[in-house]
Amino acid sequence: MLNEKDIPTPLVEKKQRKKVEIVEELNNRRFSIAYVIWRFVVYFLGISFRRFIKKPDMQKTANGLREIFEELGGLWVKTGQLLALRTDLFPEEVCDQLLRLQYGAIGFPMEIVRSTIESELGVPMDKIFAAFDEEPIAAASIAQIHSAVLSKNKTTVVVKVQRPGLESAFQRDLEVIKLFTNLLKSFNIGTYLRLDDAVLEVERIFNEELDYRYEASNMRRMKKTLKKHGVYTPSVYRKYSKRRVLVMEYIPGVLMSDYIKVLNNDPAKVKKWDEENNVDREKVGEKLSLSLFRQIYEDNLYHADLHPGNIFLLRDSKFVLIDLGSVGSLDKDLKTNYSNYTAAMGKEDFPKAADYLIRFAVGIPRADIPRLRAEMARAVGNWSAKSRLDGLSFKEKSIGGASAELSKITAKYEVPSNWSFLKVTRSLLTLDGSLQYLTPNMNSIELINKYSKQAARRALAQNLNSKSIMASITGFLETVDEYNTLILPKIREQTIPYDGSLNKFAISLAFVLRMLSYATLIGGVVLAYAFLFQHHFAIIKLIHNQLFDEIAKQIPPILYMEWILIFIGITMIFRTLSTCSVILEQKEYEGKGIF
Repeated sequence: MLNEKDIPTPLVEKKQRKKVEIVEELNNRRFSIAYVIWRFVVYFLGISFRRFIKKPDMQKTANGLREIFEELGGLWVKTGQLLALRTDLFPEEVCDQLLRLQYGAIGFPMEIVRSTIESELGVPMDKIFAAFDEEPIAAASIAQIHSAVLSKNKTTVVVKVQRPGLESAFQRDLEVIKLFTNLLKSFNIGTYLRLDDAVLEVERIFNEELDYRYEASNMRRMKKTLKKHGVYTPSVYRKYSKRRVLVMEYIPGVLMSDYIKVLNNDPAKVKKWDEENNVDREKVGEKLSLSLFRQIYEDNLYHADLHPGNIFLLRDSKFVLIDLGSVGSLDKDLKTNYSNYTAAMGKEDFPKAADYLIRFAVGIPRADIPRLRAEMARAVGNWSAKSRLDGLSFKEKSIGGASAELSKITAKYEVPSNWSFLKVTRSLLTLDGSLQYLTPNMNSIELINKYSKQAARRALAQNLNSKSIMASITGFLETVDEYNTLILPKIREQTIPYDGSLNKFAISLAFVLRMLSYATLIGGVVLAYAFLFQHHFAIIKLIHNQLFDEIAKQIPPILYMEWILIFIGITMIFRTLSTCSVILEQKEYEGKGIF
């Protein structure tokens, strides 16, 4: 549970919050396929009319599109947030508005809340909750949020109840989105965008968010990983969390969205609150960024929707991450490429960063690769120079801003989109919504380098851990076994057997390798004596002699864990040399493994 000393003083009183509007009869019929199509037709006719009268208004166009997505809610909000990543396709104003999509939904009545809870948990609601606030804390496109008190231990909790009729609405909306996608494909428009992958991503996200058991699982997993970051996440009550109901710990913190709103309207009030609660904005912003980097590159489990409504501020510059319905991870190759790309950015090796960016593409780009690489490197270099300047907007200097600029180049050369990479970009861009107020003068290159140093220290400590050493040995042996089982038979099949004796060169080389393996073994014995001399002298009291002692004294003191690494290395060298000599000495390959 959250430590009481971390609970801050209120910044916005409950009575100051806008109440959620409750509608007794939810009308879903207006969101039929015909209505959705009609809504977009009217929108595009309005754009065409403004162009015809030569009074285009990009901000009005952007606001209008956001309002449509917010009105339709549900799947459309998620789709709009995904489209916001395509800065290569849409003007900046449109992407900014879509990124801010927060569906301020109307609430549904208490009767539906009660029936949903009781049908999911299988018992009357009064047996679970000693108190239940019928007035929602918030309502969104997928759920309505209430506060309650558990009967069992009188603990205050948050209850997330799924909005009724979502599954049928989801299927209906998905059909419309697929219709638009197929229409574009039939005209061969934007094939490099891989819109089919985008539809699959939207479908996967929404299917997971329709089943709160996924979110409960994400909460448990991320609680373990984020604990190492010094970041708190709410505890989940598994007993009361089902497909359409999620019960979790109540967090009495200050929402980042409230903090930003008050900061814009009453900076003096925020300054006073910061002082009362020992909150340093820049420290919070830096910790948020470093934690997200660590989630992506080290944990490979990151919060994919870090908008200001999903961050709670606590005392002493601490914070809580909530709403873990959307998390992400990368496959091994993409994670390695992304990590190397970021490292190259930190070292300001922009051509190398461009090389890794090109490798993000799904398939081989049909483009002039050298020219694409040069343009990407130039764009990243320009961004790096801007990141050090004063007086520029946060967006121009942020990492998310750099990704947006690079997306325009990939679109220009029609590089196939990688939606997994874009999901990471979404997380960075949504976090920018908070960072622009917390760390407006942040130097992104310095931040990347700071993270890299911290990550290197953690990696070193992890590699010297006995469990990691054993895991490395196990991994090596598994690789050898995989070689013996899968690769070696293929080599044998494609090898032309020789009749007669082996050639003299192979025999000579085998002899040299065999001698080297014996020398390695002897060296290992000498080092083993030195190890015992330094750390376990009592063991060699009976066998030690002056010559061996003099040799051992010539070896400088070595830490215990470093000795283990040395012996692992010697063992691998010895086995490799022995194996190679055996292979060269064999007259023909036999159906046995290397080891």
